[in-house]
Parts: sequence; C-alpha cells; structure tokens
Amino acid sequence: MSRGGRAPLAQEVGLPAGRGCRHRDRRGFARHLWPGLGAALAAVILTAFWCGAGEARAGASPSGAPKILLITAHPDDETLFDLGYFRERGWNVSVALVTNGENGHVVQAIRAPYDAQADDDILIEKHPGPRTWLTRPPKGPRLRQILTPTALARERRAEFLDSLAHHGVAKVYFLSALRHPDFADSWDDGVTGWDKPLLSERLENAVRRVRPDIIITLNPDDTWAHPQHWGLARIVRALLDAGDFDLSGRPRPALYGLRENGWYTRSRQPEPGDIRFDRNVRSPVLGQTYAAYWRAATSSYISQSSHPIWFGARVRAGILPGYGGVDIIRLLEPQAGLARLDVLFQEHPPDSAAMARLPLRPGVVDLPAHD
Repeated sequence: MSRGGRAPLAQEVGLPAGRGCRHRDRRGFARHLWPGLGAALAAVILTAFWCGAGEARAGASPSGAPKILLITAHPDDETLFDLGYFRERGWNVSVALVTNGENGHVVQAIRAPYDAQADDDILIEKHPGPRTWLTRPPKGPRLRQILTPTALARERRAEFLDSLAHHGVAKVYFLSALRHPDFADSWDDGVTGWDKPLLSERLENAVRRVRPDIIITLNPDDTWAHPQHWGLARIVRALLDAGDFDLSGRPRPALYGLRENGWYTRSRQPEPGDIRFDRNVRSPVLGQTYAAYWRAATSSYISQSSHPIWFGARVRAGILPGYGGVDIIRLLEPQAGLARLDVLFQEHPPDSAAMARLPLRPGVVDLPAHD
C-alpha cells in the first residue's frame, strides 16, 4: 500500500486517533516531577524514558542480526512460514499472540472411508464438550477430554509454546486473557468485536519491549482467508503506517506478511514483494530439509488441523493445495532502504554457534496481567 493511504486504512480498521507511546498516567505523574522544569518539559523527559531509554537493554543484537517480532491471530499461524530460517541463524525472534484459539474445533480422527461427494471434510472435528478428546494422530490414543473453550485455549497455548520452543523463540507475548478473553477467536465476526484501542495499546507495549527491526504479521490482502488473519494484518499495517510503532533512535521496522500458500491456491499467485524459499533444500545447521524441520515443529499442534498428519490428509484429499515445496513471505511495502529477508539471509548465513545460544523455552509475558 502506498503511504498516502494510511488515514483511510486506520479509519477502516477502527483504530483510535493519535499516535506514539501512550501511557494514561504519565502527564499526571509529570506534574509532580521537578516543579521547576514545568509539566510539559517533564512529560517530554518521561516519554523519552518510558518509550526509549527504558527499553535500551532490549536493543539490537550484538551480532548485528535483525530482531524480529511476529504478530499472529491464533496459535499455529506461525506455521504458515518456516521459522527454521531464523533459528538456523540464531536470530532473536519474539511472538505476540492476539487470541487463544478457544472457539476452534478439536480434530478427532481422519474419516475413513472418505467420500468427496458426500462428506464435507476428511477430518472429523468437534467443538469442546463431553465427547471431545485430544487425540494423538492419526488414530489415537485419546489423551484427555477438552470440555470447555477455556480448556481448549489452555491446550492451544501449550501447543503454541512447545512449537515455539522448537524454534528457539526468545519471548511470547499473550495479548488476551485466558479465562475471559479480551480478543475473541471468531471466524464469523472477524475483528469487528475486538477492542481496537486496547489491542493497539498491547501491540505497542510488545513493540516497545522487543524493539524489532522487522515485524511479520499475516497478509492483509488475502481476504478470502480467515477474516481475523487479514483483519489483524490491516490493523498492524495501519499502526505501523501511523507511526505508533516508531521508537526513538531507531528506523521504522520493515513489515512482512505471511502468504497462506499451503492453504489457499490463490495465495500462490505472485504478489509484489514476494520472497520464495525452497522447502526441499537441506539446511546443514538444522541437519534436515526445511520441510522436515517444519513438520517436526508443527507436530506440536495435536488438537489442530495444522498438524502435519491432519494437514496431509486434507492435502491428499484435494481439500488443501499443500505447500508445494515453497515457503512464501511478502514484503508489504517494498521501497528503498528496507532490506529484504533474502538479502539478510545472505548477509547472515546459518550459524550453529549462534543457534546453540537460543533459549530452550521462550519467556512468557502475559500482557493483560500488566494492565
């Protein structure tokens, strides 16, 4: 999108007016700080401290490698692109998760026999309830019941953290409360019911903590996909364009979108800014192909259709196209001065020593608890 379209985009996604670091009490506190300076000057000093100096400890990596913040709508959205490309370089990656996936289905089994004419899906899925079980694919055993949406949210958070541990992710920021979610998981309602000012505040909080060079979200233009995928992506792009993610002393982050090429044939159609990677290439540092690495990481999602066995059943049945041997990520605003990931990958080749320094488990920040 051209930068001239920012104001209409912000209005379209329902974002509040204003920009920059927002703290509800900083001006009131400033009035009590060094009266001789005056409230206005004190507010400037405090803003610089909270939005900049207070996060100096989380600055760019000493190696010069980029810091990445991935913003997703649901647990498993990160599987749309292989994070092994980052892990093998030892890059600092953080993830912000908006919903907990509490309104999804739990996959029970693969339908056999499957009749493409008579059956809606080859997978048997159920909402949480007394007859719904977390089942290890493809045929069991049953592990535990998933009785309620909260139980499903808890399960999907655990799967999410297991998958991200495989990638050596540094931090996970949960944006929604577990028992009473602030941002509901919904296909039908999309993002219309989300509290946009609250979401904006929590996203800005995550950005201040991470201080990313690159922000990755979903693709705002794949509007045939999950409405919360492209709805969140439009919100993120509007906030970035409005300057709400700008940090003192740092350039504005580059913005990338995940193409859903494994799930929708139309996501394979070339778009400006697309960068493609061959999944069948073997990584000498990961010790396997990127496709095999992706399968291992995605195998954490036992409850979801993104699990490689559940996913593969749909691909074989012709319900999904599959990844076709390629990962696609899109630079959303290609312009001079923003390095492309393919160029960054060349500048920072796989590094086993850097990968070995990644954490075994991500640190967890529950942002609702910090309100």
